[in-house]
Amino acid sequence: MSQIGTIIVRQVTPPDVPIMHKWECDDQIGRLVGVEKPRSLEEMQNGYNQYFEGLKPTLHLFTIEYNGQCVGRVELGNLDQENGHAAFGILIGEKDLQNKGIGSFAINYLLNFAFNNLNLIKLYGEVYDFNLSSQTFLTKNGFHLDGILRKHEFFRGEHRDMFQYSFLREEYLK
Repeated sequence: MSQIGTIIVRQVTPPDVPIMHKWECDDQIGRLVGVEKPRSLEEMQNGYNQYFEGLKPTLHLFTIEYNGQCVGRVELGNLDQENGHAAFGILIGEKDLQNKGIGSFAINYLLNFAFNNLNLIKLYGEVYDFNLSSQTFLTKNGFHLDGILRKHEFFRGEHRDMFQYSFLREEYLK
């Protein structure tokens, strides 16, 4: 666990799942993070239960708390220890708490965890072409735009460009 003031990043727990389900069902949030059709709460709980039971070893899920409230999540997925990389994702689901520095704190926690605890050499992720706020956030937090994957993903009725970002261990250690 890591804490500065009232922000805490901790392992996700079962009581967090209904809150995260609410975000997945929000059309505006879902569009930004790639939810074509929200899962039911039961489907989401079943997926998280597999994680809690240790059946998803290439996944690390964290809850972001602000003043004791679950306000977001940050995660590593597709963990590849042999090649030393993983995909990342971040979401501040409580809209009134976006752009308050909470996401920057959480992404720095994730970078520290990935590079110092898991000894990875790279984190990478993709952002939709229309998600300008995430592109700005990643650039502001030191991520490098590796390139644009043109018409890479069919999402909500059209092929979308994906902006691919990465952060290397040596950049983090500078």
